[in-house]
Amino acid sequence: MGYTALSNLLHDLGMRENPVRSFEQSLIDNSSGSVAIDGHVIRSCSNGNDLAEPGYKMNLMKAPQVNLLIAYDIKNKVPLMYRTCRGSSVDKVSVVELLQSRSFSNTKFIVDRGFYSAKVLEMMSRNNNCYIIPVPSTNKNFKRIKKTLAYTSGEFVYKSGRDCARIVFYEEQIDEQTRIIVYKDVDENNSKRKSYKQMIDLEENNYTQENYEKYCDWWGVYFLQTNTKESASEVYSDYKGRWSIETFNNYMKNDAAFNDLKIQDYYVQHGFDFIMLVTGLIHSRLNESVKELKKTNISTFDILVKAGHMRMVYEESEWRLHNTRKKDLDLLTAIGFTPQKTYPIADSGS
Repeated sequence: MGYTALSNLLHDLGMRENPVRSFEQSLIDNSSGSVAIDGHVIRSCSNGNDLAEPGYKMNLMKAPQVNLLIAYDIKNKVPLMYRTCRGSSVDKVSVVELLQSRSFSNTKFIVDRGFYSAKVLEMMSRNNNCYIIPVPSTNKNFKRIKKTLAYTSGEFVYKSGRDCARIVFYEEQIDEQTRIIVYKDVDENNSKRKSYKQMIDLEENNYTQENYEKYCDWWGVYFLQTNTKESASEVYSDYKGRWSIETFNNYMKNDAAFNDLKIQDYYVQHGFDFIMLVTGLIHSRLNESVKELKKTNISTFDILVKAGHMRMVYEESEWRLHNTRKKDLDLLTAIGFTPQKTYPIADSGS
């Protein structure tokens, strides 16, 4: 696509929000109900973008930024929606508009501490929704519990793949709906103690016995607040499952390379949100299809390279597939995609 055609497409997507809204709402309605929301900063190289402003990463990026919020299904591992916000806004303010813009029900939100505010927690508790969120260290309950903390409520083993960890925890009811659960990953704590001691022995800068004594009890400790009805072990497992959104954001930033945007128009920017969503959906589905092949010598990258060699050529009123190999077509068929050899152009009068 040429610049004008692509710009017009993005502008149309940003202006005509209803079809995009319906598509995103269908993804939300059919999700697993376990939704992570996270913020992501994108460097903007445009002076004409109304959303591009100096933000908290201004010194690092040496340019204005736009902030991107993503809602992500952590169990199905697919994005549900994107929302670009002003670069100067903070997550706990921007997320209010995101939550208001779509309908969430029977949803468990798993978010980081940057979203902690009374307003956001109230919104995440509507329509039979609930949340899991880390408690900020400035919170009065955090400070109070930390003073006399003892892991007296129980322990369990957390399993993730082949890895296991022994977790001890303390649980306290804050009000009728809300609990704070403090977890300590004993194995993580022991590992970090050992690593830190080694750095002290090597006389590395800033690694001191004084700092060791100050921080060693808090390595591998998580203060989580929730209004779910789940057990402590289930809450912990849900929160750890949130890591998949970080992996996905890493793909969007580094592999898909959605950085250093030069978008000028406000509506084009929001149209680009939809393109990022579709890109993420394709990436997620492709990953799952490649895993189902159960072939260690085939990766997602291999599939994209093989598909990239093929070309659609316009010939005699139709698009025809060129530069193909049978083994590549067979591989695409194995992951559930069989490309057509020709794509007729619809009659303009139909």
